[in-house]
Amino acid sequence: MSSSAVRTLPLGPSSSDTAPAWQGWAALALTLCIWAGFFISLRAGARAALPPAELALIRFAPAGLIFLPVLWRARHRLMALPWRLTLSIVAGAGLPYFLIAGWGMRHAPVAEGATLIPGTLPLFTALLAAALHGRQALARWPALLCIAAGVATMLALNAGQGDRAQGYALFLLGSLMWSAYTLALREARLAPLEAAALISCVSLGLLAPWLAWQLSQGPLQLLELAPAQLGLQLALQGLGVGLISTLSYSFAVARLGAQRSASAGALTPVLATLLALALFGERPEALTLLGMLLVAAGVLWSQRPQR
Repeated sequence: MSSSAVRTLPLGPSSSDTAPAWQGWAALALTLCIWAGFFISLRAGARAALPPAELALIRFAPAGLIFLPVLWRARHRLMALPWRLTLSIVAGAGLPYFLIAGWGMRHAPVAEGATLIPGTLPLFTALLAAALHGRQALARWPALLCIAAGVATMLALNAGQGDRAQGYALFLLGSLMWSAYTLALREARLAPLEAAALISCVSLGLLAPWLAWQLSQGPLQLLELAPAQLGLQLALQGLGVGLISTLSYSFAVARLGAQRSASAGALTPVLATLLALALFGERPEALTLLGMLLVAAGVLWSQRPQR
């Protein structure tokens, strides 16, 4: 397929999709649970002083090897994509995004990272979509303002504590990258397996030079992890994030549309905060809770049908 064949697509679900909407919502619910586990996994790696690049190896090595045959079969279709779509997909959901989110989690608790990255997805997605497709993408501006108020509350009142400002900046950058990925994925019309193969295999290829250099310096730190923690990382990153969520999110975007999928993703902080409280004893502060409530309210508001 040539680049001219990739047309601009609407932000909503395609009219040619015949699967019931509940399948898209089920895929999105599964994705949200895995995303919450993703932040828990990053925080666990940071608490163990594990370099983000080594966590990335857990994330992309199993998926990259499994999806290599898919990448080969789809190579002509993937090579025909415009470079801007390929770059947005790989950077926004692959190794660059993973490293940025991992570095950010070294500077802020789970609740704040899980709020800022998914919480600002609707804002960045709407702004990018407005630039690409017109102002109709901003039709739900009251809900977007509510989400923005929640994010602003956290930024204004928490960023001055320690090195949280650095973490916040990384989280916002990661959210912008993921928004670009969401829109690019919809426009590229890749099948879920094709998108997963592109993201995982290219990211593993980018990791290969670093891995060769690291092994020349000594053994990897992840080999020193306790068996239980290593198993948790493999389950969450390698299987959950690396395989299942990539497919389920692609399916949800195809069935529900880019903006709706991104908006629902802002509910991830609730799940991640509960898990962080149970596993790490991280109790969110009152201002963080206020920001999370505003974000969640904006997300629910954005899902109301327009008149």
